[in-house]
Amino acid sequence: MKMFIRYLISVLGSSLVGVGVGLCVVTGLGADALGVLWEGLTQHLPVTVGQASLLVTAVCLLLVTFINKKELGLATILNPLATSIFTDLIIKQVSVQGAILLRLAVVIVGISFIGIGSGIAAATNTGKEGYIALSFALSGRLSIDLAKVRMVLDLICFVTGMLLGGKFMIGPIFGVVLIGPLLKLTSQYCGRKMLPIM
Repeated sequence: MKMFIRYLISVLGSSLVGVGVGLCVVTGLGADALGVLWEGLTQHLPVTVGQASLLVTAVCLLLVTFINKKELGLATILNPLATSIFTDLIIKQVSVQGAILLRLAVVIVGISFIGIGSGIAAATNTGKEGYIALSFALSGRLSIDLAKVRMVLDLICFVTGMLLGGKFMIGPIFGVVLIGPLLKLTSQYCGRKMLPIM
């Protein structure tokens, strides 16, 4: 029963990530840095954005397998499914138009949901989605603060995506600054709260 609860919490966290991504997308201001990388890859490879995301995830999982495969588990497969379902749902059901300040506020909320949801899912120790798993694996291997590792990875993805031809948007800038610290704080807080069901 405890394992089921942990998986449920992990999926709920990933669903919150999907809501966050969807909110960012509907503003037209962009989501996280990975989106810029995916778009940049489509400019040079015969792949769609969705296929580019799978390619990046596969590379992350391969790296994590060599660095620390303990970061992987069943939720590594379940969580991206929950994220994609809720991203699509928000994009279909929500429209954010009008003043730039309103759209910026929605982007900040969306980015915050991505960081917080990622932290909730990671705290369950049921397996992490590829990019998050890579962040944790590198942080552990290099003994560098998780927030800093995630911020550097986001910055690398953003710059690489831009160099490959991805669009410059303000959302990924907020993502580089906010997601790492929120991921770290939330995973630590939720990890302590979930000790009784571990």
